[in-house]
Amino acid sequence: KNADEYNKPHLLDGAWPGHDNVNFETLVQPSEIDLMLQRRLPEIEEGHECDDILLYMPNQLQNVDDDVNVDGVAGQLNSYLMAAMLATYTSKAMVVLESKEDLVPGGSQFGCPSNPFSEAGKSSSSGRFSVKEDIPKGLSRLIQHSEWLSRGCSVPCQNNHDYEKWSNVRKKNGKSKFVQHTTCRNDSGWESRVLVVDGADVQRLFENNFKGKMLHRPSPTAYNWALRLGAKKYEAQTFADLEDEEDIWDFVSALLARSDVLRFQSWIAKDARNFIRLSQLPMQVDYDAFHVRRDGSIPGYEEEAGVQVIPFQEYLKTWERHDCSDKARIIYIASDDPGQIKEEISKYPLGDAGNLILPGVDECHGLRFYLREDSTSTEFMKKGSTSDCSIQYRRTISSVADLIILSKSSTFIIGEFGSGFGRLVRTFRAALNDFPGREEEGPVLVRDTRVVWGKPHPGPPGM
Repeated sequence: KNADEYNKPHLLDGAWPGHDNVNFETLVQPSEIDLMLQRRLPEIEEGHECDDILLYMPNQLQNVDDDVNVDGVAGQLNSYLMAAMLATYTSKAMVVLESKEDLVPGGSQFGCPSNPFSEAGKSSSSGRFSVKEDIPKGLSRLIQHSEWLSRGCSVPCQNNHDYEKWSNVRKKNGKSKFVQHTTCRNDSGWESRVLVVDGADVQRLFENNFKGKMLHRPSPTAYNWALRLGAKKYEAQTFADLEDEEDIWDFVSALLARSDVLRFQSWIAKDARNFIRLSQLPMQVDYDAFHVRRDGSIPGYEEEAGVQVIPFQEYLKTWERHDCSDKARIIYIASDDPGQIKEEISKYPLGDAGNLILPGVDECHGLRFYLREDSTSTEFMKKGSTSDCSIQYRRTISSVADLIILSKSSTFIIGEFGSGFGRLVRTFRAALNDFPGREEEGPVLVRDTRVVWGKPHPGPPGM
């Protein structure tokens, strides 16, 4: 893929014709995924792949004593990425442990999809739905856990450690400021050294124990970490030589983005595709996207600007282009209050072709905006049950659809990096710079991302 194709992606990857759903399983285009990664990973002595394990227990409920937000789709996915970073840095297999019980209605914080559920069978607390026994619970209902992370390992010591016991170990170890491992013996007789964590744990461990080590240079650990993230040897050396903090985090983002670390389940991809189609956003042209928050005041912004939220006009000024065109520019807007955004847009005049003209911003351009409806009000979202479980699933699909659209836009405008949603999108807009003629732009290219206010860099991936 050349630089122009990277900078102007489409929702449907031209390199993967006839595979529509695959385009909606990831936050990058399928052709950007490194299909040779598993063959290139450092070899581990046969029989010892599962000696050292990071056992990740996704949060199904926000713990009242957690000071880290792990709720919502973006919060859950960021914590999963952080767990993957810690596992690869410490050379551990990453295994996911979900509860076999329904800790929330329907067995997952992401709700109840219609197709994988049936009227008959084992009953659950998900309204009128009954969950098929082979449908995963928890985070596993949303994403497929990467085999290259797990090394094919299963949950350790199942003969003497069930979910409750591992949960108790996690709570006990979580009180320590230090990294606490537990050693247990498997049925085979082999021992496993286990670091058991949830989403809030990995965030705290990163800040308190690993962030400084990951940034330390010179360090042979950096070279080996990059290899475990799938880097080629020359890429790993480039990473080990980096000293600037932002460059280091961007390089990690680029390795994660191409590694296929986040892949949505097939039913999530299918429903996200259908939801995007309802917005009528063209799927085979490049487009731009805004992430506009209206869910409360932004710390520091009101003191500086005198208003609680960033005015829509400021997003347009940040987007403004100077290469005039007679074609309307397509802009998708993801917002927690699309009705309010529509009201703000309605104040702009229309041109002869029915496209918006923006006086004082870029009058040589016409713009055509696309917005989603509220996640429970569209025709698609009203299908099926109105139980809490199905409504939560519809919100999940709405969030996933926005993540896909924003990540694959040509230009991404974000008000500020105060939300995990925008930081997650930024992670998957990074790519290693292997493009001829662009060597002077540094080791990592980040697809055009502009911030209206605040710090221009989001910090480490997974936060």
